[in-house]
Amino acid sequence: MTDTLLNSTAPAQPTPGRILIIDDDPIAAGMLGVSLEAAGHRISEAHTGEDALARIAELAADDLPEIIFLDIEMGMGIDGYETCRRLKADDATRDLPVIFLSGHDELEDRLSAYDAGGDDFLAKPFVPDEVLRKTETALRHRRRLLATAGDDRHAFATALTALTTLGESGVTLKFSRGALGCRTQTGLANLVIESGSSFGITCHVQIRVPGETLTLTPRGPASPLEESVFEKISSMGRIFSFRNRMVINYESISILVIDMPVADGDLCGRIRDHVAMIAEAAELAVDNIHLRTETARRAEALRELTGASRAAIEALRTAYHNLQFATRLELESMTNSVEKLYVRLGLTDEQEFAVSDTVRGAVDSVLTYFQLGSELDTNFANIVEALAKAADFAPLKEEEEVLQTVELW
Repeated sequence: MTDTLLNSTAPAQPTPGRILIIDDDPIAAGMLGVSLEAAGHRISEAHTGEDALARIAELAADDLPEIIFLDIEMGMGIDGYETCRRLKADDATRDLPVIFLSGHDELEDRLSAYDAGGDDFLAKPFVPDEVLRKTETALRHRRRLLATAGDDRHAFATALTALTTLGESGVTLKFSRGALGCRTQTGLANLVIESGSSFGITCHVQIRVPGETLTLTPRGPASPLEESVFEKISSMGRIFSFRNRMVINYESISILVIDMPVADGDLCGRIRDHVAMIAEAAELAVDNIHLRTETARRAEALRELTGASRAAIEALRTAYHNLQFATRLELESMTNSVEKLYVRLGLTDEQEFAVSDTVRGAVDSVLTYFQLGSELDTNFANIVEALAKAADFAPLKEEEEVLQTVELW
């Protein structure tokens, strides 16, 4: 373990970050710190949750750690879960990414970390490359969220205002209509999230299409921990519940409700039914969006192929015309040269006529072949034009821009 950490190769050009390691084992914390320092990060350590919270409280906003590695099981004081809960309860530290450290890696452990507000999870013993990769991912994720937080809050507040006036059935009906008009998977995922918010619940959504998996939360892109939860729950049946959570799975979409109103049985049942209908409609919409996107992609590929084919034919036609012209000149020159030899060869008039007829007959044959070639060239041009017409249904530039627009309804 020690040699592995010390000998790990850090990714090229790491993004420096301020990192706090909270672990009651100084050796484990030190080894983790060595690996991260080797990648250029600034490391500080605390050995109890209380010590870490006290030190963080004294820091200015610009000096707060950008990532916290937090051991779950600590021998003294509060454990990692409670430490994380207190961090998330404080407005000054609630957005700090917390990566839990644990020697256990069951679904229950990850859900407990998720409940406490964790952002990611690392099982012991650590794999150094995974530590560095998760660190880089967390840093990019946090900085991206900080950069877009203002826009996200405004968009979310606007959507909530528009949806709060809708009744439960109206929300489901509105979703079904809106899903048919969604142009992108991102737009559909946001539609699911905003529809859930009108029921007073928080939905996380994962959409899976060939070559791409999209996981969104009301805050934006899911954290690595949230994505790992979806990996475990997406194959656990069509509908199932655990504590105040509910999951609905389809082949292309999974919806995770993290705050079902379990204290109100009637309301909980109605929400389950509505979310199930939303998930079913979303499944059909995912296929529709994927089909439209794939059709547009293939149409664009056909358009590009047609353009390349047309350019190649035009280049061939030009080269062919140049060859015709050069050959005609060469044949005329050859005919004149042969006729000039008549006097030197001492041919009779009858012999001269015979030679001339032979030469000019061969020239006429060559030119006839060229004429046939021109007809083939015309046929090729007609084929290219037909391909161009077949590609005319590809989206125009303005339509392609619409396909990239997130639509809520």
